[in-house]
Amino acid sequence: MARNFLEIHSLQNLTTEFELVKNLKARPLEILEYSDKSFTFEATPRICGLGTIIQLKGKFHIAGNEFDFLATGKVTQSESLDSGKFSKYTVELHRFEKGLWDNFLNANLQSQLNTDMLFRSMRELD
Repeated sequence: MARNFLEIHSLQNLTTEFELVKNLKARPLEILEYSDKSFTFEATPRICGLGTIIQLKGKFHIAGNEFDFLATGKVTQSESLDSGKFSKYTVELHRFEKGLWDNFLNANLQSQLNTDMLFRSMRELD
């Protein structure tokens, strides 16, 4: 079963037009958590503050297919992680292709349902 995920290839502060994280083309970020209109990623501390408007360019991997994704959003949370080497950032999406985002959410939901069904059937065999 193909894994569904979003790689971030560019994160830019729209006000300053600076890249927030260097070398994303060589080593893309993956989102960690997501909801209907937001996502979370880890990066070095203090790359941006709360309220920063960002533009992201990325690539969805859904059911073995790739789709380009372009969005703007606002940083709504920033949390330093235990190690101090990374922070967790939450971005609320504002302008994005909702249909593609929904396809991503649905593909992940279906994967979770399939996994749950597999474990249930394994327990029934015991």
